[in-house]
Amino acid sequence: MRSIAFPFEQAVKGASIEIYHGSHGQFETNSPVRTFVPYNVLGQQYILAAYTCTPLVKIPVSELKSGAKVKGTTIAELGNRNRPLDMIVYKKGGQDYILMANASRGVMKMATNGIDKYTAITTPVSDKQGLSYDTIADLKGVTQLDKFDDSNAVMLFDDGGSIDLRTVALP
Repeated sequence: MRSIAFPFEQAVKGASIEIYHGSHGQFETNSPVRTFVPYNVLGQQYILAAYTCTPLVKIPVSELKSGAKVKGTTIAELGNRNRPLDMIVYKKGGQDYILMANASRGVMKMATNGIDKYTAITTPVSDKQGLSYDTIADLKGVTQLDKFDDSNAVMLFDDGGSIDLRTVALP
């Protein structure tokens, strides 16, 4: 992962990020990030990154320096045999939420309250652990999403035969 100053002046060496992948039961440095969002936790900027097989990891932006070895904090295992596709962060009713589309478990809605207090997952996980989620049953086949405004998201649905773009109220 690379953090590059804008306007672009020169390419820099990226940071190596190590995470604990609970479904695999090991620390990894080559796991692929599938989607990520910036998120502020107690005044500190983080990247919330969803990896293949769905560990959700909190990475401090302040540590993403050229050549650095960064340890991400795995705050959730959202179920193996899954692939995150896209995610957004939004606020509703004074609470922040993460909304994540994925390949196997439908659209997940996760409240972020207490995200600073979750204990890092550092031991094998058989299914799910950490930050919990609700599956939004009405949102099947979502492959991409983005925040449209404070109340809505725009989502790309693929039902296996046709692709449909819709504006949907944030759940």
